[in-house]
Amino acid sequence: MTPAEFSSLFDDAHAITCKAVRQVPETLRDFRPAHEMMSAFDLIFHMFSQERAMLVGATTGELLLVEFATVEQDKKALATIEDLARYGEQVHGQTRDWLSGVPEDQFRKPTKTFVGLSTPERLLHNALVHMCHHRGQLYVYLRLMGIEPVFVWTGEPMDIVRARMRRPKAQ
Repeated sequence: MTPAEFSSLFDDAHAITCKAVRQVPETLRDFRPAHEMMSAFDLIFHMFSQERAMLVGATTGELLLVEFATVEQDKKALATIEDLARYGEQVHGQTRDWLSGVPEDQFRKPTKTFVGLSTPERLLHNALVHMCHHRGQLYVYLRLMGIEPVFVWTGEPMDIVRARMRRPKAQ
């Protein structure tokens, strides 16, 4: 997959994730299914901040464990769910910008990480998989909040998808 093809795929998944994030009411930002689990706010921040850490590794040629602690500092500037959504869009914009100009050989260049060798392609693939994994968790959180998440393939409200499919809402 070329950097441009990967970027398009990541862009689509990221846009749907941001729509789901914006479904979380501010009044439920501290919701957690169990006391030992992350709050909705922390889950969303974790999802987006990991992309930033992976991008640092992709762009510098080295991903150190300390980078994950460094991105935690970003949380101090974020107060609302909308702040988180904009943070995610900003981080992803940096990823998109880098992918738009990176030569394919640099996209696949060996990159040192704290767990061994990788490549920028693999690091950003891991960021995409990580985001989708936690988006699935966010969908569970939303359902437990009594909110039907947007359709996972398109980001549309489910009522629109059901109307197009001519299926009644499950009771």
